[in-house]
Amino acid sequence: MRFSVKLLLFALCCFPCGISAQQIELSFPVLPEKKVHIYYSKGNREDSLLVALDKLGKGKTQLPENYMGFIRIHIPGSGSVECIGGEPLLKIESRNAFIDKERISFPGSRENSFLYRMFKEKDLNINRNAWIQFGMELYDPESDVYKLLEKENKENTIQKSSIAGQIKEAGLYASKLLNIMDHINDMGVAIDAEDTLAFPKIKAYFHEKTDWNSLYTSGRLWKLTNAYYTGLFEKENLYAEDILPLFGQLQEPIRSAFLETTYETCEKLGWDRAKERIVSYISEHKITWDTQNSNLKRILASEKTGRGKSAPPLKGLANDNFKGISLIFFYDSGCDHCLAQLEEFKKQYAQLINSGVRVVSVSADVDERIYEHHAGSFPWNDKLCDYKGFMGENFINYAIIGTPTIFAVADDVIMGRYSNLSETGLVLNQGQKP
Repeated sequence: MRFSVKLLLFALCCFPCGISAQQIELSFPVLPEKKVHIYYSKGNREDSLLVALDKLGKGKTQLPENYMGFIRIHIPGSGSVECIGGEPLLKIESRNAFIDKERISFPGSRENSFLYRMFKEKDLNINRNAWIQFGMELYDPESDVYKLLEKENKENTIQKSSIAGQIKEAGLYASKLLNIMDHINDMGVAIDAEDTLAFPKIKAYFHEKTDWNSLYTSGRLWKLTNAYYTGLFEKENLYAEDILPLFGQLQEPIRSAFLETTYETCEKLGWDRAKERIVSYISEHKITWDTQNSNLKRILASEKTGRGKSAPPLKGLANDNFKGISLIFFYDSGCDHCLAQLEEFKKQYAQLINSGVRVVSVSADVDERIYEHHAGSFPWNDKLCDYKGFMGENFINYAIIGTPTIFAVADDVIMGRYSNLSETGLVLNQGQKP
């Protein structure tokens, strides 16, 4: 089943964004000595800057050079607002104790003034159109009221074209964001109406006209675009085959961010075969990626840790020759399900040993005291922890995205990946006869 998506109204998307912003000057006179958090986005990721306002409520900072994208201003206890920060100097001012888009200003910002004006005009046009269409359904086409509504409809259509022309001619970063929002809106409307005839046109736009550079730093619009696009597909194999060509066309770092997003989306939908197809395609075509991206390393490692693949070596293990049968258990001491499985391992350990099964535990703990507290009670000898959490080499190499995760390995070959001991079939459940 295709997942349902609600119509994305511009009123819900009024979250202005950022351009090649460099210098930012803050002025919040009624919020002296407050800390201001400024967030900026790249794909799924959000980085931040911290500015401490002085006694006059003033502060300065600078975004990365040539950055274009959403920036979000957040003052704990005093609200948040988002804006385009692309001009060389962005002034952000408010004389209110609480900030939002109605109680903040951006003096001299052409980008923000244009964006807010277009939001208002588009919102009025959409609402006016809704009332006109509603009225035309109520009245007889021969009535005077209907004819008046027809006239109103033509004027509204002309106004819509005028707005589109202004956006196109402005040549601003705000124009690109508005186009992205229009595309998201089109996808939402088509999905909600199950208008499958519109899907091919929307897909063609996604592949041929998407402004990936602007989308990459558009914050929530990046996620919405990719999530809505997935909603155009009923079958995961069709989705995977559709987006595969993009991995060869996009440039870094956008390509890596796109992989992270598509992989995460498939996970949420339970599209395991689509994930496998995407990662296999990457390996087959030897596509290069951001080698410093830990999340990306984990995703790419997932293709190498499937059933029938050779088990990656475990860093820190004295004897990493997995002859016979072994169970590699990845856990986190702060996870209740993990602790329950640890107790199950301890309870079943004698049976496992008698069956010739080797147990290796790998912890995501970052606190040595916590790790030692639990690991000290394990009856097996092979216990690993590098105190790097999910960023540890073993967790990345085995593509661990959640715990508990158990790998069954036979003669260095992965036989399966499980979430609990009973699924492995290597122990007898209570009441089960041998």
